[in-house]
Amino acid sequence: MSGGGAVVDGIHLPPPDLADCLRNALVTGLPGGAYVLPAALHPLLLVILEGGIAVRRDGVTYPLPPLSVCGGTRGAREATAEPGTRILTVSLLPGGVRALFGVPGRGLMEEAVDPALLLDGAGRGALARFVDARRPAGCAVSGVWELLREIRRGSDSPPALCVPPTLLDLPADALAARFGVGLRQFERRFLESYGQALRSYRRQLRCSRLLASLAGSDPAEGWAALAVREGYADQAHLCRDVRRFTGYAPRELQAGIARDDPAFWPYRVDPKILARHFGPTGF
Repeated sequence: MSGGGAVVDGIHLPPPDLADCLRNALVTGLPGGAYVLPAALHPLLLVILEGGIAVRRDGVTYPLPPLSVCGGTRGAREATAEPGTRILTVSLLPGGVRALFGVPGRGLMEEAVDPALLLDGAGRGALARFVDARRPAGCAVSGVWELLREIRRGSDSPPALCVPPTLLDLPADALAARFGVGLRQFERRFLESYGQALRSYRRQLRCSRLLASLAGSDPAEGWAALAVREGYADQAHLCRDVRRFTGYAPRELQAGIARDDPAFWPYRVDPKILARHFGPTGF
């Protein structure tokens, strides 16, 4: 693996042989200080290129290792970044956690795990070589792709269930019929691939799409009208979900973005980059 100098910020597309497991890599810098991460639908491989990150859970603060496999989360989470922190994140597709690390998506929900704990002997050896090659700082993105090639599990891994985003609003029985399986089998496979049940995933997905569409300003039609348009029962319903998945009431969120508060950096990522990194489902 090549050390290769500085890693360029922005989107890095994966090689074709990994495209069934992941979308791409995003390299970006973080402002130092505390912030609140929105709930995450997608598992990630996180590589801390410079600096450090700590997350707070159940009243305890945990520093993240230089490499982490991060599962999806069902709620907002407090975090702190050291000044000058730069990260590389790889967004994993449904089933990508199992294909690469041998565990189902639901096995990593709410967790950030050192990948060494998930890999077998050969995989841990590949990981050790990767870590040694990236010292003292930085790594070529090509080295990340090579690592993922080396640790990828064989064809004995169960096939992932990957529902096209345009079909995610269909009734569960209709989706099961499209995949040629019974309803209960579909629900089990969805849970394994996506990390949570279809009903809870849809609730989070609706809010994620809403957040991606706001772009830092109050909706022109007003919050009540927006709630109706996005399928909420009323404005109070929308507000509950926004607070649950971001940690903020809608107007708090909008005010923090508008005043350029560094703590709200996740909501200032260019929407085009966000869509390329996570796909049409938002965060």
